[in-house]
Amino acid sequence: MANPLAFRCTGCGNCCRSLRVAVTARDALRLANATERPLSHLVEWLAPNEVDMGGEPESFVELREGRRLMVLAQRGGACVLLGENDLCRAYAARPRDCRAFPFDFEATSDGRRRLTLLPLSGCDYAEDGQNDEAALASEDAARWQELKEYQRWVAAWNRRAWHRKRLHKSVGSAAEFLQESAVRLRASD
Repeated sequence: MANPLAFRCTGCGNCCRSLRVAVTARDALRLANATERPLSHLVEWLAPNEVDMGGEPESFVELREGRRLMVLAQRGGACVLLGENDLCRAYAARPRDCRAFPFDFEATSDGRRRLTLLPLSGCDYAEDGQNDEAALASEDAARWQELKEYQRWVAAWNRRAWHRKRLHKSVGSAAEFLQESAVRLRASD
């Protein structure tokens, strides 16, 4: 596709079947509030060998089970939020990575940012879209701001986990991480 702004989603749902979406604590809480489901039903935890996150190792959380990445849960080979009609059941509250997909802003050698599309294997997209680059850039900035906030929280959690390990104490569980995250976010809003 020559012009990424011409991308239009056709609602095929293939990305919701083929991709694992990393989520932040804010994403998870937004989804829990919108769907009235417990956080534990919306997320799963992947080990480092199950996902390529070389570019964002700061998103891995130290848990009793080891280092894990929080992602949207899947049921039957698809995102838990994908409806029977191949549409997201929590579209308005979807994670920032879902909102940005498949758009990506790449840094250029002259310091600018160039809009591109991520690889779209299996996607039945159309090329008659009318996307607003400024709106996409704003969404991308919000995504990165939220990710940096989450990574600061993960770093604090991981420091405590490291100290607990040094003292031969138990590291927190995924449920404890989610609970602390929810409390922390509700207090900051």
